[in-house]
Amino acid sequence: MSKRFLISTLMAALFSMLLLTACGSQDMNLPATQEQGNEGQHSATQGGLQPEQGAELLVWESKGPELDFLKAVAASFEQEYGVKVKVEAVPSIDSVTKLTTDGPAGIGADVFSAPHDHLGNAVMAGLVLQNDVFDEHAKNEFMSSAIEGVSYEGVLYGFPTAIDTYALYYNKKLLKKAPATYDELIQFAQTYNDPKNKKYAFMWNVGQLYQSYSFLAGYGGYVFGNGGTDANDIGLNSEKSVAGAKYLQSLKKILPININDINDNIITGFFVEGKTAAVINGPWLMTDLTNANMDYGVVPLPLLPNGEHPNSMSGIRALYVNSYTEYPAAAKLFASYATTKKNGTKRFEMTTQLPPRKDIMDEPIIAEDANALAFLEQAKHSTPMPSIPEMGNVWVPAGAALAAMWNDNQEPSVVLNKAVEQIKTAMQTKK
Repeated sequence: MSKRFLISTLMAALFSMLLLTACGSQDMNLPATQEQGNEGQHSATQGGLQPEQGAELLVWESKGPELDFLKAVAASFEQEYGVKVKVEAVPSIDSVTKLTTDGPAGIGADVFSAPHDHLGNAVMAGLVLQNDVFDEHAKNEFMSSAIEGVSYEGVLYGFPTAIDTYALYYNKKLLKKAPATYDELIQFAQTYNDPKNKKYAFMWNVGQLYQSYSFLAGYGGYVFGNGGTDANDIGLNSEKSVAGAKYLQSLKKILPININDINDNIITGFFVEGKTAAVINGPWLMTDLTNANMDYGVVPLPLLPNGEHPNSMSGIRALYVNSYTEYPAAAKLFASYATTKKNGTKRFEMTTQLPPRKDIMDEPIIAEDANALAFLEQAKHSTPMPSIPEMGNVWVPAGAALAAMWNDNQEPSVVLNKAVEQIKTAMQTKK
């Protein structure tokens, strides 16, 4: 996970015009074409929100199948609500940066896609409106980690579109049964490993906090306190984080490679070549493995020796409404419309990105996909990476600590204490 943070000092007043009407049916005035059932229930959560007269929307999304999905949604939305929507390709990781200038200039997107860990910077810069469309019922239709990820200081801003986390891939030709525990992987490694021929039972990107966090968190460790929102409470060197780090360090006996020689490309290559039996990776790897005609399976991360599930880091993709939009009601309506159960299912069909809605898990397209179910099961044991700006100070010191304990066998408590001090210094410097 690369270090990603934005420096932004622009402050703007949040747009105050919220065209919400009462929830009563006599005030809803929704189009006659509004679907009933689950989708009709969704319309009730929109609180009677109606697009402004003459509203036109600009939407930003990354190029690829997710862009194609939003273009399809835009066409449907225009037909149903009479609002023209233009969808432009802007990388989601760049949208907040671009909006800091385009927003005040009045040329920014009304609705934009962004990873949830950019939310803190966007809120501090006054670039996003709250999601006050979702009521409690609507929030409960999404995974709690998804709602948590697109909230900042307890306020909901985003409209979740996908959740990313990682799980365990295994080669079915090498492992007849998916390992349920790390102890099983260790036992398998004793008869399988052959370092001279670059054969290893298990690999993951050790030096990357994003993946290695699962070991620390599985023992109760954390990055920031209060659900990742309290920068004054750094937990990377807590007693529980150190316990997880010590277990992580013990796994070098089955993966005797320095971190410098482990990266995602090497790990994927070894797995595809049949040299590695199991690897940690995200759902994005499935396409490459399928194209390689590999016989593989996916399961949630194996249980740790303490009997707990490793708690993986997750990333939440979401739509947000620009605080400078001239059409806040139409923009919120579109973001809400794009994340209904019907459109969430369509998005999975088009992108294969994991849907954050709980009610889609029963749909045949998900229920009959064992690999997708495995990722969604792991997502239940995941924590959104902190979205506060201070998270940008964490990646490099944490990576250095992982390298020191893995490559040089340094004491985890010592290197994690050092990392926390570096993080604190960086945060003080940027105040």
